[in-house]
Amino acid sequence: MIRRSFFTFVSTVLGALATLGAERPIAAAAAAPIWTPPYFPILTRGEYDYDAMMRTLPTAGPHKQVFLSNPSLLTAPGVAGIFQKMALAMTCYEFALERGERLTLAMAGVLIAEPVVFALNDAMWQKYRIAATFSLPDRTGRIGTRNFTRKAWSDLNLDASPNSPAGIYHDFTSEGLQKRGAGFLVCHNALAGVSAKFALASGASHSAVLKEWTANLLPGFVAVPSGALAIQIAQERGYALYPVTD
Repeated sequence: MIRRSFFTFVSTVLGALATLGAERPIAAAAAAPIWTPPYFPILTRGEYDYDAMMRTLPTAGPHKQVFLSNPSLLTAPGVAGIFQKMALAMTCYEFALERGERLTLAMAGVLIAEPVVFALNDAMWQKYRIAATFSLPDRTGRIGTRNFTRKAWSDLNLDASPNSPAGIYHDFTSEGLQKRGAGFLVCHNALAGVSAKFALASGASHSAVLKEWTANLLPGFVAVPSGALAIQIAQERGYALYPVTD
């Protein structure tokens, strides 16, 4: 009797443990969050302006430099770090090496990481509160609603002195750089990554926000499949790479 009761007890315990073991993975699986991979749609040849990308990286001329942004945004209130470094590099090359005639440096900037927001127009800055989100003050120290890195500070006069603080050679805006011949390529992967944060905050579809950002780049800013691709093409076309550092 006792032996039969013992076996009955053991059978009951083992059955309970087997049931518990079978239920645990199901409960754990039900509690596990669903992982969603980051959304980085790849642009194929017909989905971006390939010819514009190549025009931004001309091969004429022996002196060519391409700048790659880093995650840092401003070096001072209202001053985009990559634009400042591009402008100063171009100015030094033109004037510090002058030998009877001014040298010309072909230059392109490739925007990756957070600095892709410098490629967006005022409508996007206002709608998505970009300056407030990243705490980006303009030159007056105010957090506004426009892309303050765009509009030229100077009168864009190329005859200005290179040492004039008010002249084009100390104009660290994208408009000033474009006046001097610089071009800009914008990493679509970075647009996807940065826009995802704004989509999450706004509750909008990420694909919709990414599409809107890509359609609202500043004039002369060209979306490319990736910044790495742009850098590779630039180097194949004879550009020296300058990765921006703080």
